Amino acid sequence: MFKLKNILQLSALMFFVMSCDDYLETPPADLMTSDGFYQTPSQSEQGVVGIYSDLRELANSEYLLMSECRSDNAWTDPRPNGLRDFSEISTFRATNDLATFNSVWNTWYKVIYDANTAIAKIAGCNFESNDKIKKQFMGEAYFLRGWAYFELSRLFGNVPIIDAPLSPGEVKKVPQSSAREVLDNIVVPDLINAQTMLPLKENMVGANGTSIVSQGRADKMAAEAMLARVYMTLAGFPYNDSDAKILAKKQLEIVLNYSKSNQNKYWAPTLDEWRKQWMPSTDYYNKYSIFAIQYRTGGTGNSALFNFSMALPPSYTNRRIFGNEIYVEKSLMYEFDKIYSDGKKDGRGNGFSVLTGYEAEPNYPAYTNTKEKLILEDGSQVDVYTKSMFYKFMPSKRKIAELGMSLTPEATMKDDNDWPVNLPILRLEDMMLMYAELLVEEGKITEAVAYVNDIRKRAGCDEVNTVNAADALKLIKRERRIELMGEGVRWFDLVRWGEWQTEIQRLFDSYHNPDGTDKNNVKTGRYLYPIPLNQLNVTPGLYKQNEGY
Repeated sequence: MFKLKNILQLSALMFFVMSCDDYLETPPADLMTSDGFYQTPSQSEQGVVGIYSDLRELANSEYLLMSECRSDNAWTDPRPNGLRDFSEISTFRATNDLATFNSVWNTWYKVIYDANTAIAKIAGCNFESNDKIKKQFMGEAYFLRGWAYFELSRLFGNVPIIDAPLSPGEVKKVPQSSAREVLDNIVVPDLINAQTMLPLKENMVGANGTSIVSQGRADKMAAEAMLARVYMTLAGFPYNDSDAKILAKKQLEIVLNYSKSNQNKYWAPTLDEWRKQWMPSTDYYNKYSIFAIQYRTGGTGNSALFNFSMALPPSYTNRRIFGNEIYVEKSLMYEFDKIYSDGKKDGRGNGFSVLTGYEAEPNYPAYTNTKEKLILEDGSQVDVYTKSMFYKFMPSKRKIAELGMSLTPEATMKDDNDWPVNLPILRLEDMMLMYAELLVEEGKITEAVAYVNDIRKRAGCDEVNTVNAADALKLIKRERRIELMGEGVRWFDLVRWGEWQTEIQRLFDSYHNPDGTDKNNVKTGRYLYPIPLNQLNVTPGLYKQNEGY
């Protein structure tokens, strides 16, 4: 993941020799005994880097399949040629035996297990005069554990809290805690610990005291921003905690004020800069992300690109793309297809975030998109593409040429899953638009809409204006959908707004409820995923299944 390949190789030996299957059912033995590892700052750093290496599959399994495909950003073929997890998830047919659910559960609990080990062992490690480095490593482990429990709580709801290395027998006796208990008792405290212990990015160092500023590890602002997202989650459905809004606003102001006072840090000032941030370049890997999962070639690349779109011809890439039937939902595609007052379309859209088709190439047939009518809110109808591809993360030859960059990312890829493209987890635009939501509630409509227009102006879109709170909130929500498309944000937004059920049912209706879809599957409790069957079987009767499954 990082450039520290020797560290990764060692962490791979330490962390992956144990089974990847059913992390609560068969958790690994504690290999890092006090007399065998975590005896030096260098070993401690290796352990922390090993936690980051656990994150690799999440771009595909959680952020693509369990967020984008679950949301109204994507329309998938409801009857693909075989069992496809993306289709089962997007049509709400998926049950507790789906492999993706168990994989994501195990991945996050592996992060937790490794973070627990690091927290326990680093505390007792002698750093001599390097206590600041010790605090940083501890802060990184707390951030990763807090983030892991946050994701588990919003994916699965009630999950077991394991906050120390336990034996397999002990793990099997730990009952579920409520999602609110998970957030209150471990997520928030862990992120506050990270907030306190972590330095800013420019002060992040490795065990030998040298800068690691380019490695993309979690720093103080990542903890501040993640805490803001947690509080916004608590402020929305199903918690509706009004006190959390106050805390969220405070956190968001910390992040936004930090950006403003540091030459608009994390903000891509031009459309070209915005486009370049998605490219696999050392100059752009972490330039505009507050925090991102790091992907590099050599077996630690981003596998989501292999699964995200239809196959592409040689003028785009020499690599095979799987060819999944995952398409940009047509009302979202309409946003990218609008013609603005300058005669142009949204600069984030066709050719950069979405691809509507391509011409035939030798031994490669053309991809011709289909169009159908879309009824707009005012009752008018437009023709819109229905099978456009997600293209945001693809560093194609054509994108590289158009941006004038000298990149050959495919040359060092180990296989078709090994794309060196980061997945941003926290971006400034996310923080701006969440803050705008809170401003609307305070009646500060003009100030809220200004954040929307900052983002739209950069993309080449016409500005929007309103003095009505309800309209302003609609504009903010729409802009979040467009700007953060493909990043695994939309599903969780729909949930916290309490709109997931109505929006998915609207989605089914807008595609005429084809075979394979059934609005009755969109049951009340299914804002959560089911507790995976393998986990229910660890200790029968210990866990209670979520409503609706």
